[in-house]
Amino acid sequence: MRKIIIADDSFFQRKTLQDITKELGYESDAVSSGEELLEKLNDSYDCIFLDLLMGGMSGIEVLTELQNRGNKIPVVVITADIQKARREESLELGATAFMNKVVSKDELISILNNIFK
Repeated sequence: MRKIIIADDSFFQRKTLQDITKELGYESDAVSSGEELLEKLNDSYDCIFLDLLMGGMSGIEVLTELQNRGNKIPVVVITADIQKARREESLELGATAFMNKVVSKDELISILNNIFK
């Protein structure tokens, strides 16, 4: 079973993503900050869902750190920030996909299918 880790400071978003991914047959863990994600992250995860706008370490800072670590795990950025520049920066830092909040189940299915094809 594929395993996903979700980093979002919103309990509602973490719960929503965990419910959808579970329904789709994925196992998931959730953390509420970028720092927690970096502490918990290991090779057992097949995908990372990362919010950009979190207290403490931002998603951009997490992406930068993941890039510095040579991360090979696909990262799906999920954010309410709709600026084109933020999207481009995320992709340049290694994000695999970019989704705007509120997350659509159909869009999530499409992104996961592309990642795991």
